Amino acid sequence: MSWADLYAYFSKEVEGGVSAKSVDALFKSLDRSSRGSVTLQEFTEVVTQRLSSLRAEKELEMRLAERVPRIHVVPGSNRLNCVAKTEVFRVQVVTRPMVRELGQVWAEMDADRDGRVSIADLRRYFTRTQPGLLPFLTSIFRAIEGKGRTGMVTFQHLLKALYPEASPADLRTLQAMSTSRKSRLAAAAAEAAANDKLLAEIQGVFSVFDDDQRGELDEEEFVSAMELTGHTKEEAKGMFKAIDAEGSGVVRWAAFRKWYTSSYSRFMEEAQRKMLEEGAE
Repeated sequence: MSWADLYAYFSKEVEGGVSAKSVDALFKSLDRSSRGSVTLQEFTEVVTQRLSSLRAEKELEMRLAERVPRIHVVPGSNRLNCVAKTEVFRVQVVTRPMVRELGQVWAEMDADRDGRVSIADLRRYFTRTQPGLLPFLTSIFRAIEGKGRTGMVTFQHLLKALYPEASPADLRTLQAMSTSRKSRLAAAAAEAAANDKLLAEIQGVFSVFDDDQRGELDEEEFVSAMELTGHTKEEAKGMFKAIDAEGSGVVRWAAFRKWYTSSYSRFMEEAQRKMLEEGAE
C-alpha cells in the first residue's frame, strides 16, 4: 500500500475528505521500514499495537471511573441544616461539577502550573475577577494557608479550608473529582512512570549497600539505602518492619519488590496522613 492508496481511501470514505498532512502522519506511523510503502505485516502490527493500547486506556479509564465518584459526602454543616435548625445530618454533599468548577478557578490562579499559588498569584486573580475582595486578600490567603505559613498554598489547602472537617481520604477524593478524565489518565500514567523510576533508583541503591551480593539488607543497611532515595528514617524503619513481617532481620530484594508493587502507595499515604494529623495537633 502506497501513500496515494491511503489518501485515496480516506478521501473516499471520510465525509468531507481528509488533509494530506493527517494522511502523511498516519502513513509514517505505518511505514516502519521507511520504504515508501506499507506491507500487510506492518499494517497488522501497527493496528494490533494501537488496539492493545486503546484497550489498556479503556481499562484504566474504567478503573478510574469506578474510583472517582460523581457525588461525595463529607462531614460538616450546610444551608439545609441551618434552615431546618437541626444537627442531625451534619454533612455536606459535594458534586463533581462543583469541585470541577473549583479546579478551574485554581487552574486560573496557578498560572505557572507548578501546583502552588502565592499571595501574588491570588492578588492577580482577584484583580481580574473579584477586585472587591482585594482588601481582604491577606486574611483570605492566611485562612487557606493554615498553620504552615510557607507563603504557598496547594489545591489541597484550598479544599481543606472549604471543607475543614473532611478527612485526608475525603480530600483525595475531592481532588480526584476536580479533574477531567483526560487529566486523571495523564496523572495515572505519570504516577506509574514515577513509581517505575523510583523502583529502579531504589534497586541501584539496594545493590550498592548489598556489599556481599547476597541480595538482602539488614535493617541498618536498608534504612540508609531508603534515606538516600528521599525517605525519612521513620518511613524506612516502618517499611522494613512491614516487609520483614517474620522478623528475620533482613529484607531481600525480591520481597521488597513484591511489597513495593502491592503496598508502597498505601504505606506512604498512611505515613503522610499520620504526619498531617501530628502537625494539626
